[in-house]
Amino acid sequence: MQILLNIGNTHSQIAKMTANGVPELLAQLDSPALLAAQGAVELLDALPAGWQGLAVSVVPALTGLLHNRYGDALRFLGPADFPQLDFQRVDTSTLGMDRIANAAAAHALAGRAVVVVDCGTAITLEAVDADGRFMGGAILPGRLLMRRSLAAYTAQLPLLSLQQQRPAALGRCTREAMTAGMDLGAVGAVTYLLEQCRLEMGAADILCWAVGGDAAFFCDNVPELIPGPEYLTLRGVACSRHGAG
Repeated sequence: MQILLNIGNTHSQIAKMTANGVPELLAQLDSPALLAAQGAVELLDALPAGWQGLAVSVVPALTGLLHNRYGDALRFLGPADFPQLDFQRVDTSTLGMDRIANAAAAHALAGRAVVVVDCGTAITLEAVDADGRFMGGAILPGRLLMRRSLAAYTAQLPLLSLQQQRPAALGRCTREAMTAGMDLGAVGAVTYLLEQCRLEMGAADILCWAVGGDAAFFCDNVPELIPGPEYLTLRGVACSRHGAG
């Protein structure tokens, strides 16, 4: 049985590959809680002997804990595990493995130039051309991270919950003004970045996918965006040279 892991800052996903090549999610765990548990995962502990897992991680502390606990059963992937992608334009030493997995899955599934907007703790953009060249991307704070930052680093601004409704630009109170600034600012940033991606890639016909926990908000408010395939990062893990995808 091949197990796939996507270790993120907020959540960690565990899945298995199905016969039709689509990951089946087995568990979504809270990453800080997993860190507090020293990387112990009950689901993995209960697997029969001989299981093998592939993982991408953006949390070095969890990478170390999981490696210490599960040893060679769990392989953490690096850029060299994705030979279908051309990384000549980018510095892979600082490139998050979740972004590389997204790019690999997008290239395999789209069959054309594609930009992936992963809407999570951070919003990341990964651009891949039709030939599998990783063209680069962008990183900015996600909507929840913006809210937490304003609440943490100001004296009077409250922590606001996420809303799916598009706010008015002219907030009539502090809460409305904060929501307008953060949510419309994020929409504007993503819209502009997609426009610039088209210009820099020299192609107007680029597929734009939104994935991640906050994807629905951006699909509703950025006309170019459409929902990407479910569990895209896990699909990318399966697209590695060690995977069955």
